[in-house]
Amino acid sequence: MKLRLLIPIAFIVAALGGAVVFAEDEGADWAIGNPKDPDWSPIVYPLQRLPLIFSHAKHLGRGTACAACHPGGTTSQSAVDNLIPGEAACRACHPIDRAEPDRVVAGSPPARCAACHVGFVAGQPVERVYLTPPPLKFAHAQHVKSTCQSCHGDMTKVELATALQLPTMSSCLHCHADGAAQEHCADCHLAKLGGLIQTTFEHGELVPKQDGLGDAHGQGFATHHKQEARQAGATCNACHDQSECVGCHQGVTKPMEFHPGNYLLSHAMDARRGKPDCSACHRYESFCVSCHEREGLGTRGETAFDPNNPNLRFHPTGWSSPGPGPNLHAKEAKKNLTSCTSCHREEDCITCHSAQPGGVKANPHPAGWRGSARCRAQDRGNRRMCLRCHIAQNELGCDWSK
Repeated sequence: MKLRLLIPIAFIVAALGGAVVFAEDEGADWAIGNPKDPDWSPIVYPLQRLPLIFSHAKHLGRGTACAACHPGGTTSQSAVDNLIPGEAACRACHPIDRAEPDRVVAGSPPARCAACHVGFVAGQPVERVYLTPPPLKFAHAQHVKSTCQSCHGDMTKVELATALQLPTMSSCLHCHADGAAQEHCADCHLAKLGGLIQTTFEHGELVPKQDGLGDAHGQGFATHHKQEARQAGATCNACHDQSECVGCHQGVTKPMEFHPGNYLLSHAMDARRGKPDCSACHRYESFCVSCHEREGLGTRGETAFDPNNPNLRFHPTGWSSPGPGPNLHAKEAKKNLTSCTSCHREEDCITCHSAQPGGVKANPHPAGWRGSARCRAQDRGNRRMCLRCHIAQNELGCDWSK
């Protein structure tokens, strides 16, 4: 297929998904990689403008070594180095003479300017090559023991090489097996002050797109990333500061895009199922209860329910009682305590379940609680919680005895 591309950059961007390439044929096919490959990123390898006619396939087919045209590839220490050969490198084989732009030398490689420069017109400025440096750390000099093909692929089948012939992260991991670990992200990616990976650039936002590491930020990822965040080897903290997590999970400010519109009318079903976990963002005793009380569903404030009227009770008869009785709420509370706390405050519970004077002193703990592993764990974690019910000093501690 013979191509002569002299169309605006915008059309090339749309066609190639980010690789801006200008090329003209000299009877050769034009081949590049696949921009739809999820491993390839137009942010890691930004737009290029290559108004050139060149065939890697032809040059390699004649036995030309890579270093003959790219001598800097053996010594380069930075990804910002421009390793595209200039006219001086081409002159080693092509008898170029700027004074004779249409020069033809029998038995020699093409020397006329239009053979390499797209749309060349004598006396007019030549279209320049523009390369946006990739936001990476890379040293060719440290990879000289590897073959060029191991990173750039089989160039014997490529005409004009573009950013699509540059290595993807998955290809790097073939050698750098531990490169996917969070502590190694900044080995290749640029880092901001503080150590977080820089993700915002003039040409776009760097966001994981491929599933190779199990962290592709696809549609709905902002609200459904629990599995990725909990997996072993999660790399969230390489790019995200903990404050970004707290901003949503602490519930101080609700992200409006998390729930669908008019969610108040349907949230009861999700709340009873416990999926998603409301407490991940909302505090039951402040957020849920305060709203329910305003709607007349709580135990304080005006309400249409009356526990003393069998016809207006919210709970059935025998739900709770200060003495012996069915106390049906005990079983339900053990199954889903969050459904209780959505209407009842802690004070409602400790009226019966505490050692406070005048209370029923109903023990909420199962048999064998004192001295158990769970008792010790909670005692070590937060003894203040115990003080909500146990008001005497000699009642505290899992190892206390008279």
